[in-house]
Amino acid sequence: MESATTTAEGTLLRNKIRGYARDQRVECRMKAKDSLRIGLGQVKQEVAALEMGIKDVTGMASRIKRRKHATSEDLCRLSLGFLQGNDNINAFAAIPGAIQVLVKELTGPHIQRQTDAVECLCNLSLGEAHVSEKIVTLAGSYMVTYLDGKAERLKRSCLWTLANILATCDKAGKILLQMQLVPKLWRLYSDASGCQEDAAICLSLVATHCLQHVSDEDRSYIAQNLPEKIPEQPARDYFMYIVHQLEIVNQEHKLGAQQAEYLVRFFEATLAPPADRLSLIYGVRVMANLVALGDPSLMGALADPQNLVKTLNQLFALQNPDLSLDLMRLLKNYLQLNAADSNLVLDSLQIYA
Repeated sequence: MESATTTAEGTLLRNKIRGYARDQRVECRMKAKDSLRIGLGQVKQEVAALEMGIKDVTGMASRIKRRKHATSEDLCRLSLGFLQGNDNINAFAAIPGAIQVLVKELTGPHIQRQTDAVECLCNLSLGEAHVSEKIVTLAGSYMVTYLDGKAERLKRSCLWTLANILATCDKAGKILLQMQLVPKLWRLYSDASGCQEDAAICLSLVATHCLQHVSDEDRSYIAQNLPEKIPEQPARDYFMYIVHQLEIVNQEHKLGAQQAEYLVRFFEATLAPPADRLSLIYGVRVMANLVALGDPSLMGALADPQNLVKTLNQLFALQNPDLSLDLMRLLKNYLQLNAADSNLVLDSLQIYA
């Protein structure tokens, strides 16, 4: 079964993730500025915080390490410093014990301080792989655990940080997946939690960067809980990419009739305008894999030749070369089932050159 992505599709996904990262950095920056404005009340101090260099960051790191404590103002200043360049991030990460102070605040009793700490770690995680590895080693289990909590801001900040890490460091991603991250992400993606977009980004990054570390248990969990994701909920355009890249539909992972029927219904929902290009391409690939299982009882509405032809014609009419190739593969797999008169099906198709 085909699992490779084209360059154009990879670019589309990267653009989605880049836009997400930009938005979360802006939100972190605005929160940090607001905290400084409220907490300090001095414009010159705020400006100074906005112009932090390596000396400023190392000085703050030494102070919080000596005190074994970081205030909300400390955390917000450091957050701003990390946004200003990788040199600041590397300088902080190189000081033994500095990250441990952030983790101490992350695990403390105050929810606001926890949130400030994870947002600080979020900006720290914009650094290189070795920084992400340190963060996961010291704080990964806490961030994964907080995904089960009720504090939405804290959960979202954890998801932002995990997304940065998953995109940066393979070793850190492997560690996170061993902490049962995938089932937690799927639950957040499926629940009306306000975090569906963020969970979808994380799952997409797992499928893109950590595929070799996804366990059979993780795949089975997603397969069994596919119907939990309602097509009308946010972030549905990531669904088919995640299902396809994680190889949820294949000979090794048996799908039940309920799960298969749900996939067909979800695919039909993606056809409604405005249709997302990624959803269409990967939806067709998932359907092709579903038909390739060789069991017509798993095809739901697509088992009806008239419905299949109608769907194929609707998609062929888009005249997208990449999509058309996948449609031909879906058609080939269907004809090999001998579930309908092949000539009748072919005569009913409207394939545009």
